[in-house]
Amino acid sequence: MRKLSVLLLAVALVVAFTVPAMAAEKSVSFYGRVWMDTFIENDSKEYNTGYTTDDTDLRWDLNDNGTSRFGANFKWGDMSANTEIRPYSASMYRQWWAAWNFGGGSLLVGHTWSPLYINCTITGQSHKGGSASGYGFWVGDLRQAQIRLTTGGLTLALVEPNAATGVVAATGTETDTTFPKIEATYALKLGTISLVPFFSYQTYDEVVLATDKGYDIDSHVVGLTVRVPLGPGYVNAQVYQSKNPKEWGDGYYTGGFAAYFDGTGIKEVTGMGYSMTAGMKLSDTMSFEVGYGVAEYEVDRTGT
Repeated sequence: MRKLSVLLLAVALVVAFTVPAMAAEKSVSFYGRVWMDTFIENDSKEYNTGYTTDDTDLRWDLNDNGTSRFGANFKWGDMSANTEIRPYSASMYRQWWAAWNFGGGSLLVGHTWSPLYINCTITGQSHKGGSASGYGFWVGDLRQAQIRLTTGGLTLALVEPNAATGVVAATGTETDTTFPKIEATYALKLGTISLVPFFSYQTYDEVVLATDKGYDIDSHVVGLTVRVPLGPGYVNAQVYQSKNPKEWGDGYYTGGFAAYFDGTGIKEVTGMGYSMTAGMKLSDTMSFEVGYGVAEYEVDRTGT
């Protein structure tokens, strides 16, 4: 009888712990994509300096630029999460985060799209297609490790800083970071028009080890995205201004030059860009879009 009582008690405890869990909504969904590169590439001898003959190669491999992927979405009551991996790579995961919806907003911790990844075109209008290349609109920060708060229209994130050595031309330097990168957006509505101002700031020191002297390298981005629906069509526009975009971590920076140390201080790179796109959705499977964008940079360096 005692053994039966212990068994019934154990069953009661299991039920007691299971009922609250069963009351919460739970779901798991999976997704994925497999992409093979199956190309024959024929490079003429003029393609590479010093080549005397043409070169033909077969490219036959699993695409690992982020196109092939496998992921899972998790939901349990107020908690949600996403894990997304690549087949093989130096950075194997694309997404790895969890979020808590606390009623008035949500708190996210992990690696995912940063607030300043704001793509307002279908393909990222550029001369090579694909995603971005930095022509006009701002899509530079991609996926980063972050702690992100979203409440109302405000999204505020403390993002992994992009601190790169090499700005100060001296033997033996290191970077000292004290604060994470700050990124923020705010979603506004004026009737059917959507406005999203955005802002980011980052600072770190590059330190010369021999003298322990540090030099501040500051960078920022500020801009505005506008989306206007027009029946089955739309017009999107974006404008931004930036300082030291390469040091900030813009993966699509096309200006080339980094910030520069002239022996006494840091010389900056300033940039601005704007774009406008117009599109129309003809059906669930067909859309058209045209766009125009400009990016300009000024380097504070003699001869540029």
